[in-house]
Amino acid sequence: MKFNRRQGIGTAVVAAIVIVVAVAAAGGAYLLASSSPGTASTTTQTVTTTSVQTSTNTLTSSLTSTLTNTVTSTTSLTNTVTSTSTTTQSTTHGAAATLNAAGSTLVFPLMSAWTFAYQQYTGNVAVNYQSIGSGAGIAQLTAKTVDIGASDAPLSSAQYTAAPGTVVTVPESASAVVPAYNLPGLTNGVKFTGPILAKMFLGNITQWNDPALVAINPGVTLPAHAITIVHRSDGSGTMFAFTNYLSDSSSTWKTQVGTGSAVNWPTGVGCKGNEGVAGCIGNTPYAIGPLEIAYQIINPGLISYGAVANAAGNFILANLTNIASAVAAGASANLPAGSGVWSNVSIINSIYNDTADANIYPITTFTYLMVYQQQANQAQGTAVVNFLWWVVNNAQSAGSKLGYVPLPSNVVTIDDAAIKTITYNGTPLYSGP
Repeated sequence: MKFNRRQGIGTAVVAAIVIVVAVAAAGGAYLLASSSPGTASTTTQTVTTTSVQTSTNTLTSSLTSTLTNTVTSTTSLTNTVTSTSTTTQSTTHGAAATLNAAGSTLVFPLMSAWTFAYQQYTGNVAVNYQSIGSGAGIAQLTAKTVDIGASDAPLSSAQYTAAPGTVVTVPESASAVVPAYNLPGLTNGVKFTGPILAKMFLGNITQWNDPALVAINPGVTLPAHAITIVHRSDGSGTMFAFTNYLSDSSSTWKTQVGTGSAVNWPTGVGCKGNEGVAGCIGNTPYAIGPLEIAYQIINPGLISYGAVANAAGNFILANLTNIASAVAAGASANLPAGSGVWSNVSIINSIYNDTADANIYPITTFTYLMVYQQQANQAQGTAVVNFLWWVVNNAQSAGSKLGYVPLPSNVVTIDDAAIKTITYNGTPLYSGP
């Protein structure tokens, strides 16, 4: 295919875990904002604000433990990397270094696994990752206050222009954005179409038992209850992917709202980061919001997610297999070079009308790491190159239990070529074969 270039007693506590970690990671306050104030929004804000007041240290420790256990159980990652060291550029890892990276909350669970494993692997290189949202990550990359920016949306034309140097874009993984919901008594699998989701997020479908939802969910008793819409309050690649899908699905959405990392949401409650969105949904019965699938996997039983109709008319519940199928169908050709312009790359656009691939999940997106092609410091630049090479060539298996799909071989080839173009004073920093 070618690119188209353009709950239970623990509910409040577990939800607050996610919220508090978002605050700690971002180094700022937990934000709630509603573009359309109303009764539902006020209630949601009250509940989530209360949950944040729960013991910060206990909650942060709990999620950190969850992520650490996931890293340990996902693979014998450090051993795997060590045993495949012939594919790395060197058997040594260079001088001690600390890399600063920031951005995407979509990739935060995977970056947590990677940064933990990489420090174990090298013994002397730490990667500090701030989960502050794709928009903020791009802003920090532009300001050169981080070594690596992370985003689930490629740079826009304006962002490329604003960057003080050539940016190398490295797709690091792929994942799915799902319609996550909190419907008491109903678990995974409530069905949605793109047009119905667009009407819900436009505020045109306001009740869970709306006839349009009932018609595509035979045998499911949907509650006669108002829908609470949850979305991001910050610039977000997750929202870029979701609004991209809604724009493809609805001419009204495309005209009135459009595609973007930060849009003027017609209705709903804004929560900071994927972590915050997960917390708001988990804390608010009858809520729905777009969420990276890893946050549902990390919080099983707290947050459920729906099946989305693809172009073939099949309702697909996102999993590794159908996310990988979407990447294979939508990212097999016409990708730019790493130092080229990625602004119009969209797996979502590429597969939206794909009726031949019956089992692909339609809201699938790359997540990217971005660095400057010309590095200002040789030692730091070498550390950046080594980390990127390791992520692309050795660490892909780490995400499989978190809902992240390993890169296909054609994307690895593009990434490797891109990494080899990163230089210091005109000399490539990559030293491998």
